[in-house]
Amino acid sequence: MKKTTINAILIAIITIMSVSICFLIFCIMTRPRYVIINEPETAAMITEVSDLSEEPQQQSTPPASNNDIETPVPEPPAGTMHGKTSTRVNIRDAASENAKVLSTVDEGTTFDIIEILDNGWTKILYEGSEAYISSNFVIITNE
Repeated sequence: MKKTTINAILIAIITIMSVSICFLIFCIMTRPRYVIINEPETAAMITEVSDLSEEPQQQSTPPASNNDIETPVPEPPAGTMHGKTSTRVNIRDAASENAKVLSTVDEGTTFDIIEILDNGWTKILYEGSEAYISSNFVIITNE
């Protein structure tokens, strides 16, 4: 084979590989990284299961000292769902992307779910008060 033919074949292979790599990068960047929860009645519930041989451990709270000021924290209603974040996400004071950001939490942060709204937001109990998180970043757990 001539040198020019081999060069043309190699250039074609390199071009095809470059296009394939760009396509794979695009697919990776646009893949969903969360569980979409649109309808709470029909949404599948994801349950994290640890070692089944162990019983859940009770967390003990340290006794309050005289200097501590106790503030009442609203208790979630019985049968409340629990959730965690699927990625680093903003906690907001209203169900809107334009709402004030109360905090940014890391992946795996757990919280009590008060209500899953139809507008793509989930009302949660965060640091003793109601807050909102985009439902796109919520994983419902059974913890």
